[in-house]
Amino acid sequence: MTTVDGLLRPRSVAIVGASERSAMAGRLTRYLRDFDGAVYPINPNHREIHGLPCYPSLLELPGPVDLVLVLVPASRVLPVIEEAGRAGASCVVVLSSGFAEIGADGRELQDQLVAAAKRHGLRVIGPNCQGLIYRPTGLTATFTAAADGEQPGDSGIAYVGQSGALGGSFLGLARDRGIGLTAWISVGNQADLTATDAAELLVADPNVRVLACYLEELPDGARWTRLAARAAELGKHFVVLRSGRSSAGERAIASHTGALVRSGAAFDLLIRESGATQVDDLDELLDVSVALTGAPSLRAGRIGVITSSGGAGGLAADQAEGNGLALPELDASTQAALAPLVPSFGSVVNPVDVTAQVINDHAQLGAVCEAVAESAEVDAVLVVLTTIGGEPAVAVAESILRAAKRSAKPFVVAWIYSHDQIAAAASLLRRNGVSVLSTTTAALRLIKHLVPHDERRAAVAAPRGLAGFLDRPALTEADGAELLDAMRIARPRGRLAAGPAEAGAIAGELGDRIVLKVQSPDLAHKSDVGGVVVGVPAERVRDAAADMLETVAANAPEARIDGVLVQELLPGGVELLVGVQGGEDGYPPVLTVGMGGTTTELYRDVVSALGPVDAEQATTLLRRLRGWPLLDGFRGRPRCDVAAAAATIASISQAAVELGDRLGELEINPLVVHGSGAVAADLVVTGRTGGST
Repeated sequence: MTTVDGLLRPRSVAIVGASERSAMAGRLTRYLRDFDGAVYPINPNHREIHGLPCYPSLLELPGPVDLVLVLVPASRVLPVIEEAGRAGASCVVVLSSGFAEIGADGRELQDQLVAAAKRHGLRVIGPNCQGLIYRPTGLTATFTAAADGEQPGDSGIAYVGQSGALGGSFLGLARDRGIGLTAWISVGNQADLTATDAAELLVADPNVRVLACYLEELPDGARWTRLAARAAELGKHFVVLRSGRSSAGERAIASHTGALVRSGAAFDLLIRESGATQVDDLDELLDVSVALTGAPSLRAGRIGVITSSGGAGGLAADQAEGNGLALPELDASTQAALAPLVPSFGSVVNPVDVTAQVINDHAQLGAVCEAVAESAEVDAVLVVLTTIGGEPAVAVAESILRAAKRSAKPFVVAWIYSHDQIAAAASLLRRNGVSVLSTTTAALRLIKHLVPHDERRAAVAAPRGLAGFLDRPALTEADGAELLDAMRIARPRGRLAAGPAEAGAIAGELGDRIVLKVQSPDLAHKSDVGGVVVGVPAERVRDAAADMLETVAANAPEARIDGVLVQELLPGGVELLVGVQGGEDGYPPVLTVGMGGTTTELYRDVVSALGPVDAEQATTLLRRLRGWPLLDGFRGRPRCDVAAAAATIASISQAAVELGDRLGELEINPLVVHGSGAVAADLVVTGRTGGST
């Protein structure tokens, strides 16, 4: 029997630890009374539980068992695994806690559990999980109280999550909104079957149209990429909520890029690139999942807003821009259709202010909704309602629903009023596929998630022989000059000097003004210890180099000093940060572009993308920066050579792909962009095995 059959379509289920006295065990047994197959309670102290014959062990059942649910203390789980294997089961759900989540002793016990399961060819969900639900077979193998009572009709939405408590909340929220989940799996500690495994099973299920996932640990990037591609191939939707997105990261990184790119950025970017949707809270996870079950993807983010409140309409217009949405002026034919329906003191432009007069005329409100939805300028309709509740609210909901059913465009309602007053109306709309949110912000964010985003990666360029640069135990910026040359990235003229005297001699070849940089593999930020001096007159370079080395020795006595890099002083220009974190764990490299220089982390004006990118995509990234006008000739200044900057960005992203998982980070800060050309003024390279430039 396959894992999917043993888990979702078992012929029989056994409950080890069944009991009527335990609330959790009692619920587990009661829920399974609707299961299509045989149910076997296991408890040596009982002959019958909830009207079902009870058996002393898995080895004494009257027939074969496919799925075993385990709800006994952690110390007794291991013998149950052995017994399940001997009984011929294919899957075990360990609901018990007391494993890796409690520390080292629990981790050891969990490892023993997994080893025993592997010996018998068993797949294990958990431990420390809340089980699963699969509506097509009537399987409710969980103890969560959220599964109590009659469940609504099947929606095509499946849920996979690591947190049992949040999973229960999601199930309860869905039921409150009249949404019956097709499948629900709580994977707990993921000792064997992971969230990705469960997602793969459900994506392939023809009963599932939308998969909602809650993740606490980052999945393997390569597997998730294949999973997302398979979902897209099958026309399924993915919605993901991930915790820990604000963490500073698991490894300390000395560069600006490491400080600016949050942990898990590669996963977040991969989600976006794959066409999946990432949300910020549990309510949004459910709202977006429901919206995607029936709403077509929008051609663009143009919305028509209908409201009885000019203030609420103004808020919606303000907030739409921040969500990348537009409120276009409605075309002349639509305005003409609206004119006889909207009072003269209202508005037919967009937002359409129908005033309270139209809200109280339900047929007229429905006609307004239909007219706005028919406009070629509109991709979705947002109805913003305020202080209307009770029976009148139900009538308003009915008029909106009639219009929504006649349109192929999605309708979303922001109802800003007491929950009790609009409960019946909101329930009517939600049961019929119209999302109802409590704020315009939430409603607009939901609509934004319906807009498709197509972000592709460029083709990988031919190798340029860069891998050997990471073979060195440590690199300084002077060594990195060879790497910049190999990437065809311009750099300042200059050479490495062993000491002050040689620095003075080199300076005479470079011009009137000189930059001095101490070279050490131990100093990622040379300026922090006085290791950079800018604009030194050529005749003073010898003395300045001596002073700089003395300062560095005092501030960083343990650092190994390899000499002084003597460079020409570059003319002024716009300074950019271009950094890339090497790919790992199956994820592509993460490219970060921002306004650079010493204030990079202060302003944090950065954007990120998965590598590699080409020059066109690099230009798009630059245009997304708040500082883009500085490159584009702000207030009459000369335009910068954006093409040269984009070529540099593309080259760095390609280098990261070629260097593979041996690359920790590669960063140029600043990349100085002039009217003609872009020059890498500083370089940091970090390998995963240590060493930096």
